[in-house]
Amino acid sequence: MNEAGPPVPVGIGLIRRGDSYLIRQRPPLPGSPMPGYWEFPGGKCHPGESPAECARRECEEEIGRPILVERLRRTVRHVYPHGFVELYFFDCRLADHAIDPDPATGFVWVPVAELPRRSFPGANEPIIEELVREQTERAGV
Repeated sequence: MNEAGPPVPVGIGLIRRGDSYLIRQRPPLPGSPMPGYWEFPGGKCHPGESPAECARRECEEEIGRPILVERLRRTVRHVYPHGFVELYFFDCRLADHAIDPDPATGFVWVPVAELPRRSFPGANEPIIEELVREQTERAGV
């Protein structure tokens, strides 16, 4: 790894409903890294903010709905051309299962089996593989 200084901590919510997760396509904003890639909700931690607090705050800001952060699933360190990050992936759920994300957010429910067919940033590969493997085991395949 080409690590320059400490990694930027990022809290990410893996928000599940049944066999689907909430994801959205990154907008093509000027200067934004990886436009067009798919992503789970989340973002950079504020100073003094724990990754779990960050995941809750970022998810609620991005999807426009309250969420519950459950457990830390995995931590991944990754070096991108634009920086060194440490991603904290948390299992999460919507506080109210009957409510969908605000449609203006762009977040959609995507079945686990479809996640590998979407282009995600490289650091997401191990978590997507894990989600697919768990889904396969639950289905008894």
